[in-house]
This record gives sequence, C-alpha cells and structure tokens, in this order.
Amino acid sequence: NVYLLKSGSSGILIETGSGKVLDYLEEVGVEKIEWVLHTHSHRDQCFGDLLMKKHGSKIAIGKQEAYALQPAGLYAPFAPPGNSGKYGKLPVLPGRMEPFQKPGVDQELTGGMEFKWKQYKIRVINTPGHTKGSVSLLVEVDGKKICFCGDLMVSGGHVRDFYSMQWIYLQNPGIDSSIVSLQKIGEFDPGLILPSHGELIDNPVKEINLLTMRLQRVQKCLGRGGAGRWNWSGFVQISPHVIQDCGTTSQIIISDGGEALLFDCGKGFTPERLEEAKRKFGVKKIDVIIPSHWHGDHINGISKLAKAEESKIWVWDGLVEHLEHPEHFITTCWFANHIKADRILHEEEEFRWGGYSFKVYHHPVHMEEQMGLYAKVDELDFYFLADGTGNRRDGKMGCALHCYNGITLKSGLMKTAQSFYEANPYICVPAHSNCFATNSNTRNEFLKWALETTDAITALLTPPHQEIGYDPYWAVFYPARIIAKPGEEVQIALRLKNHAEHSITGKIWTRSYGNLIIEQESLEYTLAPGEQKDFPLFVKIDKNASPGVHIVTADIEYDSFIFAEFAHGYIQIDE
Repeated sequence: NVYLLKSGSSGILIETGSGKVLDYLEEVGVEKIEWVLHTHSHRDQCFGDLLMKKHGSKIAIGKQEAYALQPAGLYAPFAPPGNSGKYGKLPVLPGRMEPFQKPGVDQELTGGMEFKWKQYKIRVINTPGHTKGSVSLLVEVDGKKICFCGDLMVSGGHVRDFYSMQWIYLQNPGIDSSIVSLQKIGEFDPGLILPSHGELIDNPVKEINLLTMRLQRVQKCLGRGGAGRWNWSGFVQISPHVIQDCGTTSQIIISDGGEALLFDCGKGFTPERLEEAKRKFGVKKIDVIIPSHWHGDHINGISKLAKAEESKIWVWDGLVEHLEHPEHFITTCWFANHIKADRILHEEEEFRWGGYSFKVYHHPVHMEEQMGLYAKVDELDFYFLADGTGNRRDGKMGCALHCYNGITLKSGLMKTAQSFYEANPYICVPAHSNCFATNSNTRNEFLKWALETTDAITALLTPPHQEIGYDPYWAVFYPARIIAKPGEEVQIALRLKNHAEHSITGKIWTRSYGNLIIEQESLEYTLAPGEQKDFPLFVKIDKNASPGVHIVTADIEYDSFIFAEFAHGYIQIDE
C-alpha cells in the first residue's frame, strides 16, 4: 500500500512501492511529490525511490535503517562476496530485503520527533518488530488521528511474515519488540491504522489487543530455556563404541575392528582432534562420513578429512544437491565447498555398518534438508540429532526455529516430533548440547509443545497463506547463482511452491539490475495443490557487461496477493 497526504497541488507519500503511483497523481490534482517517508527499508516499500528522486522527491526513513538506502547511486553489478554470504547475502546488501538500487537519504527520522510539512505535523514513533529499525508515523488528518504502521501489523490481528522478525539467528527479538511497539501505538489512541499491506484497520484497540495476545502466545511457546551443555571441549564416551565430541559437532561410532563412522565433520574436527580420538578410543581410521545438513560447522571439514583418511561420504538424498552444487540454492549459493556423495541414503532406509544397524530419518525442524540417524550400538538405541533438537535446561526437549534455514509449518516441528516415536530412542545425541535420555513422557511433552507452537505461529500469520509467511523460500530463482560471460545467454528459472490445498493462479513480472535483458517480461501460471514448479526464463547478457554480480528479480502475484521483488538470483560475470 502507498499512501498520499495532499496539500494543494503538492503531496508526500508514505512508501513508494514501485513508484507507479506517479501515474495517478493527476487524477487527484497533485503535481509534485515533495517527500517520501518510509516506515522501513524493505524492497517492496521503496524500490520505486529512484524514480521518485528523478521527479524531485526527497527521501526520509528511520535513523536505524537509513544505512540500507545509502550510499546514493550504489547499484549492480556488485562485488562477489567470495566464500561467505550465507543465505544469499552480499556484503553491500547486508539485509535480505534491502533495495538493489540505493536512492540515498535526505533526512533521518528519529523517535519522538515531529516531521512538519505544510499543515501536517507527523510524529515519528520507534516501532521495531517487523524490522529492527521500523518506525510508525502518526498524523492528524481532518480531525482524525491516523497511524501508518508499516508492516508491524496487518488487518485481522496478524503479521505479514514470521521470518522478518528473526533479526538474530535462532532468536525472535521481533516478537518481543512488536508487543512493546503495539503498546506504544495504542497509547496514542489512533482512530485508524493504515498498514503497508492489506485492508485498513478501523478498530485499532480490538486489533492491537488481538495481535498482542497472539504474539504473547508465540512468545510463551518459544520461551523455553536454551540447550544446556556442561562440556564444551572434551570427548564424552557415551557407551563403549559411541563418542560425542563436545568440542565440535561430530559424533563417532566405532566398530569392534577400530573403523569409525563420523556423523558430521566441521573444520573444528582437525587432524589433531582425530589423532586424539585415535589415541584415546582405539580408532584406526574414519571409514564413513555422514553429514546431517549443510551448515558449515557440520560439513567444512569433510573434504579434507575424507581425502586424508580415504573415507567414503554417504549423504541423505534430500541433501545431495545442496552439497554437490551449493550454487543452485539461495541459502548456499556463495559456499565454496562442493561435496560429492559416494553413496546416497534415503528416508527410512535401513543399513548395516560395522556390525551395527542404522535407519535414516527426515528431521526437518532445523532446516528442511536435515536428517536424523538412528543407530543400535552396544545394545542401546541412539538417535543422532545434529541441530534438530536438544536437551533444555529445564530437562525438556526443545528446539530453536529459524525460518531462513528453510523450514515449513506443515512438516518442520510435527514431522520431527513424530520421528521420535518411530525411532524410539533411549539416548539422543545432539550437536550443541549434552546427550540425553528419552522416554514416552518426554516424547509426549515434545509433541504437545510442537502442536501448540505450530498452532500459535499459524494463528499469528495472515490467512489463507500462512506457510508463505513462514517459508522465505516459497519463491526462489534456480539456480540461485550462474557464472557467465559477456554476450552469453543463460537460462534461469523462477521456482514457486504452492503450500495450499487448492490451486493457485497468478502472474510473474521479471526485472533485472545490471547489464541483463530478460526475454520474458511477464508470464501467467497455475500451481496445483502442493506443487512446486520451475518457470524457465532466458537472460541475455550485454556483450559489454561489467564484471561483478548482476541481479534478476520478479514481482509475483500469488492468489491475488502481490509480492514485489521478493525472489532474486545472481548472474556473476567474471573478468
């Protein structure tokens, strides 16, 4: 939503969106937009700012987010980030949803100040929640107090998405901040709240109270104590043949002959670490390495160790492509590791190694591409969890949720909770907390918590498509990064998921930043219930294209909802 405050033939805008509002100004008698005021720096709010600047408008935004629109004139191609850039982030674009072109900032807005324009006095209220530096704008118009709240809330007592509130990894500061911000707005008693998306809110008291209640419910569910560990450096011999390395993320299972199966191997599992394990526990060699998921602290040591030990690498099939071709995915596209599987494991596959029996489980609470491994060793039932779940300080099982790892409401918590019933372990071995025993009571309590948490988050998000407010990867470009040369034509696809139980129709409008031309400017689509589908696009690279990272992006109409420049992919032109 873009809002216009008018005074004579001049106006100011709250947000710009694409800037298409310029086409309609004549209809309402406005000749010039003097200012654009932003509640926050996400692309969908401000990707039309450069167009507004060309028409003489000035830009203002909250002080804490002014950096995201600066320096003026910064645009593609960008410098490649080398081997960093987790979740697709570039050094020049530290935020996942910042604009690709920087308009610059003419004035920073600070909490408590009054922005005066013509007859309007606009109070700036710091309202972090959707983002860390969000502000709301309070103004009296025709005798009525109106609050422009950005994405702090949407009509119906909901939030637009969950992942934007997770500014800190594995934490949810936006939940706590939103509760305080809503209280601030309520104290000003506005008669009308105008959000950046959806319908206007004409009963602010009712909807603020409803959203606060929903946020508090989620806050309570996610407020369980953190995972506990008393040993952060040494090896712990859980049983005669199972070793937990508390100094790294690795777990070691040793056969009677001295060969070892290593579950996860980050850089911390050094040759010196391995020599210590060999000396203390009789390990002769690492025979097999199985990674649980693609996070660097679980895989960055695999290639070096496998080469030194002549180990085989066994990979769950849901993880194979992420390891072999990390450039295909926005989550991993800047990773340098390329790990090829010697054997592919499948969900619910049972196998034997070293005289022990194993079974593969999908354990998608930490990320969709994570497995859990059941093992029967020393007559004990083990479940190796990696980062999926841990033992909390209060003695209960739990986990921290981070949407940008790639998780879903439907499968994440619930499928993980169900796996504990199927595996029926006695001892669980996580990567970042102590091993712990489980029984029917702990499993039942975890399932109850999983149900309550899933329900609470679902109620918080905007219906009918709560899943796309939880899964930031429902729309992505695939492959996420392509390396090409000037003058080439490459193919990239926009990959869309339909989490709904009904068909989805919509339209895609493509856009690029840098020296690129996308042949298909728009296309219409239909997705069946539960379908994931790729829509191919051909991208021509100018023969004089500059080296660096060029951007492809798209506006997506999804079942009548519009998502501006939501997905993006990278075309990297090397020197």
